Amino acid sequence: MLAASRPAAAHAVLLGSTPKAGEQLGTPPKDLTLNFNENVGPIFFKVLDKAGKEVGKPGEIQLDGNNLHMTLSEDLPNGTYVLTYRVVSADTHPVGATFLFAVGEPVAAAANVKAGEGAGASGWTAAVAINRLALYVFMTLAAGAALFAVGMTVPPAAHQAGARLGFFAAAIAAIAYVMSIGLGGAEMVMGGPSVLLSGQSWRQGSGTTLMPSALIGVPAMLLLMFGLRAGANNSTPALLLGAVLGIASFLVTGHAATAAPVWLMATMVGIHLACAAFWLGALRPLYVTSHDAPVAEAGLAMTRFSSRAVLSVAALFASGLVITWVQVESPKAMIETAYGVRLTAKLALFFGLLALAAYNKLVLTPALDRANPAAASGLRKTITIEYLTYILILAAAVSLTLTSPPRAINAGGTGGVAGMAQDQGFKTTVKADGYSADVDVTPGKTGENMFMITVRDNSGAAIKLESMDMMLALPTAGIADVEKTGQAAGPEMWHFMVGETIIPGEWEVKARAFVNAFDKVDFEFKVPIK
Repeated sequence: MLAASRPAAAHAVLLGSTPKAGEQLGTPPKDLTLNFNENVGPIFFKVLDKAGKEVGKPGEIQLDGNNLHMTLSEDLPNGTYVLTYRVVSADTHPVGATFLFAVGEPVAAAANVKAGEGAGASGWTAAVAINRLALYVFMTLAAGAALFAVGMTVPPAAHQAGARLGFFAAAIAAIAYVMSIGLGGAEMVMGGPSVLLSGQSWRQGSGTTLMPSALIGVPAMLLLMFGLRAGANNSTPALLLGAVLGIASFLVTGHAATAAPVWLMATMVGIHLACAAFWLGALRPLYVTSHDAPVAEAGLAMTRFSSRAVLSVAALFASGLVITWVQVESPKAMIETAYGVRLTAKLALFFGLLALAAYNKLVLTPALDRANPAAASGLRKTITIEYLTYILILAAAVSLTLTSPPRAINAGGTGGVAGMAQDQGFKTTVKADGYSADVDVTPGKTGENMFMITVRDNSGAAIKLESMDMMLALPTAGIADVEKTGQAAGPEMWHFMVGETIIPGEWEVKARAFVNAFDKVDFEFKVPIK
């Protein structure tokens, strides 16, 4: 499976296009091309007029290596147009952008017209994240229960408790694998609630790496259910094969496993998952052992586990370092990018987990060996905290899949631009994390708009930022992933010119204010464009 994997960057990046963003063409284009840094799967590729309606009578979208082609069978009249696309990259993450070009005249403002119809992807993104968290938690729990059952000896009651938990975890994970296809497809097509019941979402999801992941993962979970029900002594091959396949299902998709060099990253991710699963799968049997077994027997079980856990933690840490280095590329990116900040939070939780493990090994395990009954109670408390910490770590891992790693950002360009605005001037103030942002949009109508943003602290004083950028979307027209970088217009004010807002509607904006090298504040608001 590793040998058959193909190299891919985490998240597709647009390297160039024909026409280019903001380009004025002398004649109507016949062929439109998007060039990416990796192979992609098209979700949509459209040319819209000022009303947000598709024009040009496009033919079928054609793939040619890393290029996306589309032919227009109708000439575009002179005017300004919106080119918008959405594709799915090798890691199943939908990416897209929107920009303007013009035919026969400079890029210009548009007349007032009604927006198109449709629904955004934000709700589906949340559903995908929730399902992915369930998949992460229950797959690792099921695989870990199998690895623990094969590699460790504990009292029968503890073994049965771990097997039961692993059995139900495998059943839930199998459902999550299947749902990942439909939910992922719904996020890609950005449909309403009913789209999950349509074939479109499932076809779209099936065309991504979510399908091979499920084709490996579901049989793996069925094997684990069989093996955990039968018992380790009778089904060691099924348990080992199920655990290996469950871990392998995560190696055909996702940021880290699909990043180049694939042979290295897939290996590191596999080791990382196996060690984490073994640790997580051990918690339930050890908890029951400390509760039901004599103190001396519980101490013996903890001593055996500790000897294996030391090697497991070392491999977990080493593989995590390799993954982090490849994905982040520089220590600076750990505090200056959204991906780095989330990874830093995950690492902080991991070190907290490591501290609990050290306390168990250095303090509680020797106390159990001395038959101290208080140590058993203490062990159960730390195991409960470890469970909660593990869920938080896996949630942080899921959050990493929702943003681009620095390695993808550095691959080149943002993949396009686009924008937003409102009426005779739109003003609003939004708050987040103890800060407020004064937003002034002029003129607030279709066409080019100017955004002026001032960030203030909790005392109301304007503060100086290191940088600021915005991400904009118009879900009703299927437009997303529009990025703008701000320019300082004074010591405390930031200025954005957005010329792509030629389609009216309620634009969704996320402004990221970088207060300093360590602090970033996200402001979210909506701007109605008339």
